[in-house]
Amino acid sequence: MVECRRTARTVGYAVPCPTRLLPGMTPFGGDPNGGPRCQIRYIGPALCDRRWKGWVVGSSAVGNEHLVIVASPRPEPDYARLINGPAWYPGAAERLDGWVSIHGWRARWVTVPAATNDGSAFMDHIVLVWTVGRHTYGVGFHDVSRNTRALDLELVRSIRLLRP
Repeated sequence: MVECRRTARTVGYAVPCPTRLLPGMTPFGGDPNGGPRCQIRYIGPALCDRRWKGWVVGSSAVGNEHLVIVASPRPEPDYARLINGPAWYPGAAERLDGWVSIHGWRARWVTVPAATNDGSAFMDHIVLVWTVGRHTYGVGFHDVSRNTRALDLELVRSIRLLRP
């Protein structure tokens, strides 16, 4: 919660904050305690590149399941632009699946093929994407098991949008 509050104050808008970590959830990548980085442990402002100013990025792992959380500083009507962030390129695409409602948010299931999202942290993930107000959010695990959608749902059910 401390990381989420700090992040929300830094970017100036509500950020997706897991209120509980899933069993086995650990930080993934980057040194959480030192120097410039793109994330802070589980979630933080994207500090690695000026193009990412205002974005929020989080990454973690649950066993062999890689998790990515992002928040956009503006609404992203094009799912590929949220999934790839400022690194979006023409031709980036995703597969749209069904809808689900969680916390009153209407979230879209999005499958992210590696072939059309080269370099995206969401490559080969199944992502839940939703927009609240002027911001779009995405949360998704790497699709390595039949439990991917269940993990996404479990985590998103624990998420609260924490305001600055």
